[in-house]
Amino acid sequence: MTNLPKYTREKMKGNIGEALVQYMLSHFCLVHKIDGSSDIGNDFICELIKENYPTNLLFYVQVKFCKTAPTPSPTTIEYWKGSPIPVYLFWIKGDPPTSFLNGDLLDFNSNEKFYKRMTPKLHLPNKHKGEKFKQFNEQSFKRDLIIDYARTQYQRGFLPIIEPRDFLNLDEKQVLGLPQYQLLVKDVIPEYKDQILKRSWVQPFVTANLISRFDQGLELLRIAMDLINVAQKLFMKSEDREKSGYMWMIEAEKVAIQKKLATFE
Repeated sequence: MTNLPKYTREKMKGNIGEALVQYMLSHFCLVHKIDGSSDIGNDFICELIKENYPTNLLFYVQVKFCKTAPTPSPTTIEYWKGSPIPVYLFWIKGDPPTSFLNGDLLDFNSNEKFYKRMTPKLHLPNKHKGEKFKQFNEQSFKRDLIIDYARTQYQRGFLPIIEPRDFLNLDEKQVLGLPQYQLLVKDVIPEYKDQILKRSWVQPFVTANLISRFDQGLELLRIAMDLINVAQKLFMKSEDREKSGYMWMIEAEKVAIQKKLATFE
């Protein structure tokens, strides 16, 4: 018997904590358990549900059931830094009974339930080092989730506009205080200016290319020329300016647009 794996109290607490969080999140998410044998920091991968349908908005969850506020290990933090989706640390505060034999069952309602947004801290540790655990509330969690989804996009240099009915219905968004068209220009986007500006030349370049290829009208070709000039200037300010292949690509597109404009002279 001594060679058999032990079912420790810590393992029991982990299982109970995960079950409680799975119960909470299942009211508005698909919750998928991650195999414990390959656990490297996440207990669940979840998908937000809107009106009974999955939304493709995914997030990771780690669960801790303990008396004091948990701190993720440095290894876990390092792993989370590369996450393309939001990450949350859930904390069930308390301690389960040592035995359930005498009917001493866990009262779920009596346990305080908290979560911490890890994504802002992972992206900008100095600015968000004071990020604290928040009392779990479905509405506030959904609001944080939408904003943290935007953060994961900004971190990669993408600038999606979250439409009025993306991820949640419009009535629920209004209750949460989210704008109808969400592009967090005033507060969140400035935190990611380096990531966004790094590849800011790509959008005007691609737009100019598409206009030039698929629209031969004079007015739009002039717009394409303006865009390619903007792309060229932004490129020369970016870290990509040392990559000659990109420079050649921009120059070639500029020449192609000039030739098409010349046909109108």
